[in-house]
Amino acid sequence: MIYNPFFSNSDSLFSSFFAPTEIYVVAKEDIEKAQQAQYKEQVEAIDKRIQYLQSKKAEVQKLITPAKETAND
Repeated sequence: MIYNPFFSNSDSLFSSFFAPTEIYVVAKEDIEKAQQAQYKEQVEAIDKRIQYLQSKKAEVQKLITPAKETAND
């Protein structure tokens, strides 16, 4: 016998850890399409973050500007 019955028993705790790996075959075009979609989502997320940071920058600049003018007088 090549395999120990302890490891080949489907009810064994170890059977889930040593199960054969599942292999999925995906077309190259599908992978490229998924990558492009992911890149577009990343660009959109970056654009939203830039808009958010620019609005926060404008708010902070409004707070700084009056203090600068009074210091120059």
